[in-house]
Amino acid sequence: MKNPFTYGCIVTGKDFADRKDELRNLSRDLIDCEKIFLISPRRYGKSSLIANILNNLKKAGLYTIYIDLYKATSLNKFLELYSREVALSVENKAEKAVRLIKEFLPGLRPKITVDGEGNAGIGIDYINSKRDVLKLLDEIYDLPQKLAAKKKKNFVIAFDEFQEISSYNGDSIEKSMRAYIQNHKNVGYLFAGSKKHILTDMVRNRNRAFYKIGKTINLNKIPVELFSAFLKEKFAATGFKLEAGVMNNIINRADNYPYNVQYLCHELWDMNRDKQQLKNSDIEIALYKILSEETPFYSTIWDGLTHHQRNVLQALAVYGGEKIFSHEFISAGGIGPSSTLQTSVKLLVKKDILEKENGKYTLADIFFREWIKRKTI
Repeated sequence: MKNPFTYGCIVTGKDFADRKDELRNLSRDLIDCEKIFLISPRRYGKSSLIANILNNLKKAGLYTIYIDLYKATSLNKFLELYSREVALSVENKAEKAVRLIKEFLPGLRPKITVDGEGNAGIGIDYINSKRDVLKLLDEIYDLPQKLAAKKKKNFVIAFDEFQEISSYNGDSIEKSMRAYIQNHKNVGYLFAGSKKHILTDMVRNRNRAFYKIGKTINLNKIPVELFSAFLKEKFAATGFKLEAGVMNNIINRADNYPYNVQYLCHELWDMNRDKQQLKNSDIEIALYKILSEETPFYSTIWDGLTHHQRNVLQALAVYGGEKIFSHEFISAGGIGPSSTLQTSVKLLVKKDILEKENGKYTLADIFFREWIKRKTI
Protein backbone atom coordinates (compact mmCIF):
# COMPACT_ATOMS: atom_id res chain seq x y z
CA MET A 1 0.00 0.00 0.00
CA LYS A 2 1.32 3.44 -0.94
CA ASN A 3 2.05 5.99 1.76
CA PRO A 4 -0.70 8.64 1.41
CA PHE A 5 1.36 11.53 2.79
CA THR A 6 3.40 13.55 0.31
CA TYR A 7 5.95 16.28 1.12
CA GLY A 8 8.78 18.11 -0.60
CA CYS A 9 7.05 18.40 -3.99
CA ILE A 10 4.08 20.11 -5.61
CA VAL A 11 0.83 18.26 -4.92
CA THR A 12 -2.56 18.65 -6.58
CA GLY A 13 -6.05 17.23 -6.36
CA LYS A 14 -6.81 14.89 -3.45
CA ASP A 15 -3.24 15.20 -2.12
CA PHE A 16 -3.60 18.96 -1.66
CA ALA A 17 -4.62 19.93 1.87
CA ASP A 18 -7.70 22.07 2.44
CA ARG A 19 -7.29 25.67 1.20
CA LYS A 20 -10.74 26.08 -0.31
CA ASP A 21 -11.06 29.76 0.60
CA GLU A 22 -7.69 30.68 -0.91
CA LEU A 23 -8.42 28.63 -4.05
CA ARG A 24 -11.79 30.28 -4.53
CA ASN A 25 -10.75 33.87 -3.80
CA LEU A 26 -7.49 33.86 -5.76
CA SER A 27 -9.10 32.10 -8.74
CA ARG A 28 -11.89 34.64 -8.81
CA ASP A 29 -9.49 37.60 -8.69
CA LEU A 30 -7.25 36.18 -11.40
CA ILE A 31 -10.23 35.48 -13.67
CA ASP A 32 -10.99 39.19 -13.23
CA CYS A 33 -7.43 39.89 -14.45
CA GLU A 34 -6.26 41.42 -11.19
CA LYS A 35 -2.63 41.76 -10.15
CA ILE A 36 -1.91 40.03 -6.84
CA PHE A 37 1.13 39.66 -4.61
CA LEU A 38 1.04 36.42 -2.60
CA ILE A 39 3.51 36.31 0.27
CA SER A 40 4.08 33.03 2.07
CA PRO A 41 6.72 31.63 4.42
CA ARG A 42 8.52 28.58 3.10
CA ARG A 43 6.90 25.17 3.69
CA TYR A 44 3.37 26.61 3.72
CA GLY A 45 2.39 24.96 0.42
CA LYS A 46 2.50 28.12 -1.72
CA SER A 47 3.66 26.41 -4.92
CA SER A 48 1.06 23.65 -4.56
CA LEU A 49 -1.64 26.28 -4.06
CA ILE A 50 -0.53 28.01 -7.27
CA ALA A 51 -0.52 24.71 -9.19
CA ASN A 52 -4.08 23.93 -8.09
CA ILE A 53 -5.27 27.42 -9.00
CA LEU A 54 -3.73 27.18 -12.47
CA ASN A 55 -5.18 23.69 -13.02
CA ASN A 56 -8.66 24.97 -12.18
CA LEU A 57 -8.31 28.05 -14.39
CA LYS A 58 -7.02 26.00 -17.32
CA LYS A 59 -10.07 23.75 -17.01
CA ALA A 60 -12.19 26.93 -16.98
CA GLY A 61 -10.80 27.84 -20.42
CA LEU A 62 -7.96 30.28 -19.69
CA TYR A 63 -4.37 30.19 -20.88
CA THR A 64 -2.20 29.57 -17.80
CA ILE A 65 1.52 30.08 -17.31
CA TYR A 66 3.73 29.13 -14.36
CA ILE A 67 7.22 30.63 -14.15
CA ASP A 68 9.54 29.60 -11.32
CA LEU A 69 12.17 32.31 -11.09
CA TYR A 70 14.52 30.05 -9.15
CA LYS A 71 15.04 28.37 -12.53
CA ALA A 72 15.99 31.66 -14.19
CA THR A 73 19.51 32.41 -12.99
CA SER A 74 20.20 35.24 -15.45
CA LEU A 75 18.46 37.68 -17.81
CA ASN A 76 19.02 35.29 -20.71
CA LYS A 77 17.48 32.40 -18.76
CA PHE A 78 14.52 34.58 -17.80
CA LEU A 79 14.06 35.57 -21.44
CA GLU A 80 14.13 31.91 -22.52
CA LEU A 81 11.81 30.73 -19.76
CA TYR A 82 9.24 33.49 -20.25
CA SER A 83 9.07 33.23 -24.05
CA ARG A 84 8.90 29.42 -23.96
CA GLU A 85 6.11 29.26 -21.38
CA VAL A 86 4.01 31.89 -23.16
CA ALA A 87 4.33 30.02 -26.45
CA LEU A 88 3.63 26.59 -24.97
CA SER A 89 0.56 27.84 -23.14
CA VAL A 90 -1.01 28.63 -26.50
CA GLU A 91 0.53 25.87 -28.62
CA ASN A 92 1.24 22.62 -26.73
CA LYS A 93 3.33 21.12 -29.54
CA ALA A 94 6.95 22.29 -29.74
CA GLU A 95 6.90 22.82 -33.53
CA LYS A 96 3.87 25.10 -33.39
CA ALA A 97 5.23 26.94 -30.34
CA VAL A 98 8.47 27.65 -32.21
CA ARG A 99 6.49 29.08 -35.12
CA LEU A 100 4.55 31.31 -32.74
CA ILE A 101 7.78 32.69 -31.23
CA LYS A 102 9.19 33.40 -34.69
CA GLU A 103 5.98 35.18 -35.68
CA PHE A 104 5.58 37.42 -32.63
CA LEU A 105 9.20 37.67 -31.45
CA PRO A 106 11.31 37.73 -34.61
CA GLY A 107 14.38 38.85 -32.68
CA LEU A 108 14.57 35.47 -30.93
CA ARG A 109 16.07 32.33 -32.43
CA PRO A 110 14.07 29.44 -30.99
CA LYS A 111 15.02 25.82 -31.54
CA ILE A 112 13.52 22.44 -30.74
CA THR A 113 15.40 20.49 -28.08
CA VAL A 114 15.12 16.84 -27.04
CA ASP A 115 15.73 15.68 -23.47
CA GLY A 116 17.19 12.38 -22.31
CA GLU A 117 13.78 10.70 -22.44
CA GLY A 118 13.10 11.80 -26.01
CA ASN A 119 10.64 14.58 -25.14
CA ALA A 120 10.63 17.64 -27.37
CA GLY A 121 11.12 21.09 -25.83
CA ILE A 122 12.08 24.62 -26.80
CA GLY A 123 15.40 26.40 -26.36
CA ILE A 124 16.51 29.90 -27.26
CA ASP A 125 19.93 30.74 -28.71
CA TYR A 126 22.03 32.78 -26.28
CA ILE A 127 22.03 36.54 -26.88
CA ASN A 128 25.29 38.31 -26.04
CA SER A 129 24.04 41.89 -25.95
CA LYS A 130 22.34 42.86 -22.68
CA ARG A 131 20.62 45.71 -24.49
CA ASP A 132 19.10 43.26 -26.99
CA VAL A 133 17.92 40.99 -24.15
CA LEU A 134 16.17 43.88 -22.41
CA LYS A 135 14.56 44.98 -25.66
CA LEU A 136 13.25 41.48 -26.32
CA LEU A 137 11.96 41.21 -22.77
CA ASP A 138 9.93 44.36 -23.37
CA GLU A 139 8.30 42.61 -26.33
CA ILE A 140 7.62 39.48 -24.28
CA TYR A 141 5.97 41.43 -21.44
CA ASP A 142 3.36 42.65 -23.91
CA LEU A 143 2.91 39.36 -25.78
CA PRO A 144 0.27 37.72 -23.51
CA GLN A 145 -2.03 40.73 -23.89
CA LYS A 146 -1.59 40.69 -27.68
CA LEU A 147 -2.29 36.96 -27.86
CA ALA A 148 -5.29 37.25 -25.54
CA ALA A 149 -6.80 39.92 -27.77
CA LYS A 150 -6.12 37.88 -30.91
CA LYS A 151 -7.32 34.53 -29.52
CA LYS A 152 -10.27 36.02 -27.56
CA LYS A 153 -9.04 34.10 -24.53
CA ASN A 154 -7.55 35.53 -21.33
CA PHE A 155 -4.26 34.63 -19.67
CA VAL A 156 -3.25 34.05 -16.06
CA ILE A 157 0.48 34.22 -15.33
CA ALA A 158 1.96 33.09 -12.01
CA PHE A 159 5.52 34.06 -11.09
CA ASP A 160 6.84 31.92 -8.24
CA GLU A 161 9.66 33.29 -6.06
CA PHE A 162 9.15 36.64 -7.76
CA GLN A 163 11.58 38.42 -5.43
CA GLU A 164 14.40 36.95 -7.56
CA ILE A 165 13.51 39.39 -10.35
CA SER A 166 15.34 42.17 -8.53
CA SER A 167 18.65 40.29 -8.86
CA TYR A 168 18.67 40.37 -12.66
CA ASN A 169 19.02 44.04 -13.52
CA GLY A 170 18.16 46.07 -10.46
CA ASP A 171 15.10 48.31 -10.44
CA SER A 172 15.10 48.79 -14.22
CA ILE A 173 13.59 45.38 -14.99
CA GLU A 174 10.78 46.01 -12.48
CA LYS A 175 10.05 49.37 -14.11
CA SER A 176 9.97 47.82 -17.58
CA MET A 177 7.59 45.06 -16.48
CA ARG A 178 5.20 47.46 -14.79
CA ALA A 179 5.17 49.81 -17.78
CA TYR A 180 3.57 47.04 -19.82
CA ILE A 181 1.54 44.90 -17.46
CA GLN A 182 -0.25 47.82 -15.78
CA ASN A 183 -2.14 48.30 -19.06
CA HIS A 184 -3.08 44.66 -19.57
CA LYS A 185 -6.85 44.13 -19.42
CA ASN A 186 -6.90 40.45 -20.43
CA VAL A 187 -4.12 39.05 -18.26
CA GLY A 188 -4.23 38.23 -14.56
CA TYR A 189 -0.93 38.23 -12.67
CA LEU A 190 0.09 36.41 -9.50
CA PHE A 191 3.45 37.47 -8.06
CA ALA A 192 4.31 34.96 -5.32
CA GLY A 193 7.33 34.60 -3.10
CA SER A 194 8.69 33.41 0.22
CA LYS A 195 10.98 36.29 1.19
CA LYS A 196 8.51 38.59 2.90
CA HIS A 197 10.86 41.51 3.53
CA ILE A 198 11.78 41.79 -0.16
CA LEU A 199 8.26 41.36 -1.56
CA THR A 200 6.75 43.71 1.01
CA ASP A 201 9.28 46.37 0.06
CA MET A 202 8.36 45.89 -3.61
CA VAL A 203 4.71 46.77 -3.04
CA ARG A 204 4.91 49.13 -0.05
CA ASN A 205 7.94 51.24 -0.94
CA ARG A 206 6.70 54.18 -3.04
CA ASN A 207 10.09 54.31 -4.77
CA ARG A 208 9.69 50.79 -6.20
CA ALA A 209 8.05 50.09 -9.56
CA PHE A 210 5.40 47.69 -8.20
CA TYR A 211 4.23 50.11 -5.49
CA LYS A 212 0.50 49.47 -4.95
CA ILE A 213 0.07 47.72 -8.31
CA GLY A 214 -2.51 45.40 -6.78
CA LYS A 215 -3.62 43.68 -3.62
CA THR A 216 -1.24 41.89 -1.28
CA ILE A 217 -2.25 38.60 0.34
CA ASN A 218 -0.33 36.87 3.12
CA LEU A 219 -0.79 33.10 3.13
CA ASN A 220 -1.62 31.86 6.62
CA LYS A 221 -1.36 28.42 8.16
CA ILE A 222 -4.19 26.00 7.46
CA PRO A 223 -6.74 26.11 10.32
CA VAL A 224 -5.98 23.22 12.68
CA GLU A 225 -9.49 21.74 12.55
CA LEU A 226 -9.47 21.63 8.73
CA PHE A 227 -5.94 20.25 8.52
CA SER A 228 -6.70 17.66 11.19
CA ALA A 229 -9.76 16.44 9.30
CA PHE A 230 -7.74 16.15 6.06
CA LEU A 231 -4.99 14.13 7.75
CA LYS A 232 -7.41 11.88 9.64
CA GLU A 233 -9.09 11.01 6.37
CA LYS A 234 -5.74 9.98 4.89
CA PHE A 235 -5.00 7.68 7.81
CA ALA A 236 -8.54 6.26 7.86
CA ALA A 237 -8.49 5.54 4.13
CA THR A 238 -5.51 3.24 4.69
CA GLY A 239 -7.06 1.42 7.67
CA PHE A 240 -5.35 3.26 10.52
CA LYS A 241 -6.89 3.68 13.96
CA LEU A 242 -5.83 6.83 15.86
CA GLU A 243 -5.47 7.38 19.58
CA ALA A 244 -7.47 10.33 20.90
CA GLY A 245 -5.70 13.66 20.46
CA VAL A 246 -2.90 12.29 18.32
CA MET A 247 -3.68 14.40 15.26
CA ASN A 248 -3.65 17.71 17.13
CA ASN A 249 -0.40 16.67 18.81
CA ILE A 250 1.18 15.95 15.41
CA ILE A 251 0.14 19.35 14.08
CA ASN A 252 1.36 21.14 17.21
CA ARG A 253 4.67 19.27 17.24
CA ALA A 254 5.31 20.39 13.65
CA ASP A 255 4.09 23.93 14.48
CA ASN A 256 1.35 23.54 11.84
CA TYR A 257 3.79 23.97 8.95
CA PRO A 258 2.18 21.93 6.13
CA TYR A 259 5.51 20.54 4.88
CA ASN A 260 6.63 19.46 8.35
CA VAL A 261 3.23 18.05 9.29
CA GLN A 262 3.10 15.93 6.13
CA TYR A 263 6.72 14.84 6.67
CA LEU A 264 5.94 13.74 10.23
CA CYS A 265 2.76 11.94 9.13
CA HIS A 266 4.70 10.20 6.36
CA GLU A 267 7.20 8.82 8.88
CA LEU A 268 4.46 7.83 11.33
CA TRP A 269 2.55 5.98 8.63
CA ASP A 270 5.71 4.12 7.55
CA MET A 271 6.57 3.17 11.14
CA ASN A 272 3.11 1.76 11.81
CA ARG A 273 2.08 0.41 8.41
CA ASP A 274 1.88 -3.17 9.71
CA LYS A 275 -0.09 -2.68 12.92
CA GLN A 276 -2.08 0.26 11.45
CA GLN A 277 -2.39 1.96 14.82
CA LEU A 278 -1.11 5.37 15.80
CA LYS A 279 -0.43 6.43 19.39
CA ASN A 280 0.72 9.72 20.88
CA SER A 281 3.91 8.04 22.06
CA ASP A 282 4.83 7.32 18.41
CA ILE A 283 5.28 11.02 17.64
CA GLU A 284 8.57 11.47 19.49
CA ILE A 285 9.95 8.26 17.99
CA ALA A 286 9.16 9.48 14.46
CA LEU A 287 10.56 12.93 15.20
CA TYR A 288 13.81 11.41 16.48
CA LYS A 289 14.06 9.41 13.25
CA ILE A 290 13.52 12.54 11.12
CA LEU A 291 16.15 14.52 13.03
CA SER A 292 18.62 11.65 12.68
CA GLU A 293 18.02 11.51 8.91
CA GLU A 294 18.40 15.28 8.59
CA THR A 295 21.54 15.50 10.76
CA PRO A 296 24.05 15.52 7.85
CA PHE A 297 22.16 18.42 6.23
CA TYR A 298 21.71 20.33 9.49
CA SER A 299 25.35 19.76 10.46
CA THR A 300 26.49 21.31 7.18
CA ILE A 301 24.42 24.42 7.89
CA TRP A 302 25.66 24.53 11.49
CA ASP A 303 29.31 24.20 10.49
CA GLY A 304 28.93 27.17 8.13
CA LEU A 305 27.83 29.53 10.91
CA THR A 306 29.96 31.69 13.19
CA HIS A 307 30.02 30.89 16.90
CA HIS A 308 27.89 33.94 17.62
CA GLN A 309 25.29 32.96 15.01
CA ARG A 310 25.10 29.50 16.61
CA ASN A 311 24.60 31.10 20.04
CA VAL A 312 21.78 33.23 18.64
CA LEU A 313 20.01 30.20 17.16
CA GLN A 314 20.41 28.24 20.37
CA ALA A 315 18.90 31.09 22.36
CA LEU A 316 15.99 31.37 19.91
CA ALA A 317 15.38 27.61 20.01
CA VAL A 318 15.25 27.60 23.81
CA TYR A 319 13.70 30.98 24.70
CA GLY A 320 11.63 31.81 21.61
CA GLY A 321 11.88 34.73 19.21
CA GLU A 322 9.98 37.55 20.89
CA LYS A 323 11.80 40.70 22.08
CA ILE A 324 15.14 39.25 21.15
CA PHE A 325 16.91 42.61 21.46
CA SER A 326 15.75 43.07 25.03
CA HIS A 327 18.18 42.98 27.95
CA GLU A 328 16.36 39.93 29.34
CA PHE A 329 16.79 37.88 26.16
CA ILE A 330 20.43 38.87 25.68
CA SER A 331 21.25 38.03 29.30
CA ALA A 332 19.39 34.71 29.27
CA GLY A 333 21.00 33.65 26.01
CA GLY A 334 24.47 34.94 26.89
CA ILE A 335 24.86 36.35 23.38
CA GLY A 336 26.75 39.58 23.92
CA PRO A 337 26.01 43.19 22.95
CA SER A 338 22.88 44.22 21.03
CA SER A 339 24.89 45.55 18.05
CA THR A 340 26.53 42.14 17.50
CA LEU A 341 23.15 40.42 17.87
CA GLN A 342 21.63 42.69 15.22
CA THR A 343 24.42 41.82 12.78
CA SER A 344 24.01 38.07 13.33
CA VAL A 345 20.22 38.21 13.03
CA LYS A 346 20.45 40.21 9.80
CA LEU A 347 22.81 37.64 8.27
CA LEU A 348 20.68 34.70 9.44
CA VAL A 349 17.61 36.27 7.81
CA LYS A 350 19.61 36.83 4.63
CA LYS A 351 20.60 33.15 4.64
CA ASP A 352 16.91 32.17 4.98
CA ILE A 353 17.61 30.47 8.30
CA LEU A 354 15.52 32.97 10.25
CA GLU A 355 12.19 34.56 9.37
CA LYS A 356 10.48 37.55 10.94
CA GLU A 357 6.72 37.59 11.36
CA ASN A 358 4.81 40.21 13.37
CA GLY A 359 7.94 41.26 15.22
CA LYS A 360 8.83 37.68 16.17
CA TYR A 361 11.83 35.78 14.83
CA THR A 362 11.49 32.06 14.08
CA LEU A 363 13.64 29.43 12.43
CA ALA A 364 12.40 28.79 8.89
CA ASP A 365 12.76 25.02 9.40
CA ILE A 366 10.88 23.88 12.49
CA PHE A 367 12.76 20.58 12.60
CA PHE A 368 16.08 22.46 12.50
CA ARG A 369 14.89 24.35 15.58
CA GLU A 370 14.21 21.03 17.31
CA TRP A 371 17.63 19.71 16.23
CA ILE A 372 19.33 22.78 17.70
CA LYS A 373 17.31 22.54 20.90
CA ARG A 374 18.36 18.93 21.43
CA LYS A 375 21.95 19.86 20.66
CA THR A 376 21.79 22.61 23.28
CA ILE A 377 20.29 20.61 26.13
